[in-house]
Amino acid sequence: MTATFAAAATLQGRALAVVEVKTTGVHPARDAIWELAIIQVDAEGCVAERLHWLFEPCVALPPQLLSLSGLHPLELSGQPRIDSEARAIADAIRGRVLMGHNLRFSLAFLRRVLPDWKTLRPPQLCTLRLARATLPQLASAGFDALCAHFGITRFFRDRAVPDAEAVLTLAQHLLQEVAPTTLGQQLRSAARPPLLAAERFAQLPERPGVYYFLGDGGAQLYVGKSRNLRRRVMSHFQNDHRDRRSLQMVQQIRDVQLAITAGELGALLFESAEIKRLQPLYNRRLRKQRELLTWALTGEPGELHIELLQHHALRPGLRHVGLFRSRHQARQWLLEQARERRLCLRVLGLEEGEGACFAYQLGHCAGACCGEEPRSAHDRRLLAGAERLQTQAWPWNGPVALVERDEQHGLTQWHVLDQWRHLGTVDQLDHAQPLLAARRGGFNLDTYHILLGHLRRHPNMEIVPL
Repeated sequence: MTATFAAAATLQGRALAVVEVKTTGVHPARDAIWELAIIQVDAEGCVAERLHWLFEPCVALPPQLLSLSGLHPLELSGQPRIDSEARAIADAIRGRVLMGHNLRFSLAFLRRVLPDWKTLRPPQLCTLRLARATLPQLASAGFDALCAHFGITRFFRDRAVPDAEAVLTLAQHLLQEVAPTTLGQQLRSAARPPLLAAERFAQLPERPGVYYFLGDGGAQLYVGKSRNLRRRVMSHFQNDHRDRRSLQMVQQIRDVQLAITAGELGALLFESAEIKRLQPLYNRRLRKQRELLTWALTGEPGELHIELLQHHALRPGLRHVGLFRSRHQARQWLLEQARERRLCLRVLGLEEGEGACFAYQLGHCAGACCGEEPRSAHDRRLLAGAERLQTQAWPWNGPVALVERDEQHGLTQWHVLDQWRHLGTVDQLDHAQPLLAARRGGFNLDTYHILLGHLRRHPNMEIVPL
């Protein structure tokens, strides 16, 4: 080990622990570590000890992995479970700067098997990020590409011990070229994803708004919102080990873009609209909705008729209940009402036949189907259940603008609304008229719930009739 490497390695007053894990897949919650190597480097930059474990992963190893690594399944037969070695692994890295290539991937698995991880909290140095900061001219900072660039040979590929040795050699090359201040920044920014520039983190404001995670070629990975953009964005990179999707997403992030809003309501409305418009890869909720359905109720108790209609087909003044995204969801709600209130599936139109229904024989129907109870009593119970799911009436005579102000930063926004539809947001009230004239977009269930919830939490919000 060269003196240059030793000086850089002890910059933080710590020795190193170079870690390399081999896993059965990329899902930290489902896959497992089957091989682990740790190389301990002392404060003088000399290798103190090489540690190596094989583990019984308790899951099948993919054929491609066996082919790449040259591993035979019998090598793992009779090996210990990794949790039995958790204390020895923790002791091997305790008090040291943890180093690895694409270190976040390794830590996503190690955090799950080391119960005292929060007490360890080792400083981290990722050679992938270090290479990007030191050699920005390289087309790729992948492990194989960097080994080829520096002429680093491995006697085996895709095995923990030779790969850990290669990481150590790679670090020696990189640390000879990095400035001490750059190294210090790398150590302090351990939560930053490997492909995201440090400058983007420094620019994150503590303000409300919407954030966009972008991948290669500007691909939309994720859209989110927060009252504090900096805190929320940082939280993604602190928790990316919890599931496979978030881990994969963080590995792909190349850039973060922001849209500032005056407050929480603007962030909620804008996030909902942007997810539907962009359809980001990793957003599970707020997808583009299909036509909403509702149960239309006509007549009075005793002759009440219920029919499933598309929301846009409702006639003005027609009584209806619920907003459902599918026929299955609408039917399930009606079935739940029948179970809770002893309603008859035949009367509701969910079951065919004549006379007493089977549910009546089981005591689950009060008997509206066979004259054991008045039909009016049955219908009143149905209406009582429907009241809880009634869509709130629009409380104003026409369109309005909800005013949201960020006094600290001097930003005011007007959210233009009509009949629970968000027509748009403007920074000047004079710009609301074009939105009213266009009236683009129909009723949206997510927008309805966002507005209703916000108004309930903030009943004194400033409102301007338009």
